[in-house]
Amino acid sequence: MAANLASSRGIMGVPAAIAVFFLAVMLPTAVSLNLGGLRLSAYRVVLIVLFLPMLVQLLSGQRGRITIFDILILLHCIWAVIALIKWGGFGQGIESGGIYFVECTGAYLVGRLYIRSYEDFAAVARAYVAVVVAMLLFTVPEALTGIHILHDSISGAFGGARAPFIEPRMGIERTFGPFDHPILYGVFCASAFSLAYFVVAERKFSDLGGMAKVLGVGLATFMSASGGPYLVLMMQGFVAIWERAFSRVQGRWAALFSLMALAYVAIDLFSAKTPFHVFVNNFTFSKQSAYNRILLFEYGTAEVGRHPVFGIGLGDWERPAWMSDSMDNFWLVTAVRYGLPAFFLLVGMLLGLIWAAGRRKGLPAEWRRARHAWAFTLFGISVAAATVHLWNALFVLFFFLIGAGAWLQDARPGKNRVPLHPRPAACRVQPQRLF
Repeated sequence: MAANLASSRGIMGVPAAIAVFFLAVMLPTAVSLNLGGLRLSAYRVVLIVLFLPMLVQLLSGQRGRITIFDILILLHCIWAVIALIKWGGFGQGIESGGIYFVECTGAYLVGRLYIRSYEDFAAVARAYVAVVVAMLLFTVPEALTGIHILHDSISGAFGGARAPFIEPRMGIERTFGPFDHPILYGVFCASAFSLAYFVVAERKFSDLGGMAKVLGVGLATFMSASGGPYLVLMMQGFVAIWERAFSRVQGRWAALFSLMALAYVAIDLFSAKTPFHVFVNNFTFSKQSAYNRILLFEYGTAEVGRHPVFGIGLGDWERPAWMSDSMDNFWLVTAVRYGLPAFFLLVGMLLGLIWAAGRRKGLPAEWRRARHAWAFTLFGISVAAATVHLWNALFVLFFFLIGAGAWLQDARPGKNRVPLHPRPAACRVQPQRLF
């Protein structure tokens, strides 16, 4: 089964492994198996089936030589497993750590191994955007009526519960789509924005069909009525505008990062609040939500200070009794649970991969657009991850998207994609003697 998935193409030219993975990501957790207290959701089953074949392909170099970034993601997961063993024992390390390893490395490898050319990337981008736009047929009525069509239909078919009640915002019901929470649906949709703009529409306002899909992605994100997805969309929109306005200016990205650094210093010097406080206050829906996130950051960083090397595993973190144990900050959760080494390995891998892809010169125009789409998507999610936790489907989607751009660091223009069905030796043309 794993071999068949790895060696065939699905709809719209998307590798079958990615098509099945995406379908599994979009299913609610009601579609899952329970084995000895371990919940195996649909995407976990897919990743478990694919994991060993993918690991063999990675280590053997069948789909590109192993890189420092592959090693960093493996080291990150190994450190997380060690941290869980230290605090929860060998059983927790194998069970929870093993699932973390499969989800993190497995999702990364799905993108890293099965997207090896611009053609692969563009096919996945078009299919992704098409799915987001097509879901509007269900999520627009959901936002207007409060009937969670996709989630409740799929969940009910497998004996699961209906979507929980969540207060409406801005006069609309918060849409779930097929996911377990509006944030999951919203980030899934918002992550397709740069793909729609740079790959599907190719930055051309004259491409009315492509731009309609860009607007469709924006509408789908709006239906979630969630701050995290809005932030993902806003960050992508901001850097896309910057890229378009200064596309002919050399050093435009260095200038942008310098301006960000200056803004940080200015806020730190002249504001009574820290830059993090200002950021959270301006990018959350309510002052109460902002206050909670600020407290989470303060108590969370204090926990990291007490346990900097191995974190606290799955243990409880110190906080006032009236505070929830939910920590809406993916980066902080990583440092609190697994320690600073795991945090820096992950951040180093992400930034290093973007830097390695970004420093390449002389690439075709469509490759540069793909690079912008990939990097801007990760930028948007990474910034929003400071205000929301990436969990369940959103967690594996993030790591898949990281791996989806790995080809940009070493693929060569003009070379064909890795063949999924190599021709048998007997069928290959043999050189003939002329005399």
